[in-house]
Amino acid sequence: MKGKIFNPDEANQMLPLVSRIAADIVDTYERVNAALQAFETEKARAEQDPTRELELGRADEDVARLLDRFQGLIEEIEALGGTVKDYEKGGIDFYGEVDGEIVYLCWRPGDEEIRWFHRVDEGYSKRQAIPEHCLAS
Repeated sequence: MKGKIFNPDEANQMLPLVSRIAADIVDTYERVNAALQAFETEKARAEQDPTRELELGRADEDVARLLDRFQGLIEEIEALGGTVKDYEKGGIDFYGEVDGEIVYLCWRPGDEEIRWFHRVDEGYSKRQAIPEHCLAS
């Protein structure tokens, strides 16, 4: 484990920025997948018709550009101390502490604030409410 240990208030203060980046991650992830499909289609066409090499090159450039953007968004979340856990839904975790145990404070788009956690070795499906005594500043 590396990174800052956040309390819920600290993590919640970052949510306006985190939520915008998470929305961009979801959008860019969808666009990367669409560009990869377009690339595969162009690749198959170019194998049948070598004159399509230019289109294949453009499709390859689109994939590379979107992957660079996607990586940059992930790095933005990491620079804030978070970890992207779900590219399709935009789930973000932050290291936190609950009753002396290092956990993930978890957030998904649609959550107004971080009120949930799960153990580091468990996933979102095992999330639990953060105890009230851990929410106080």
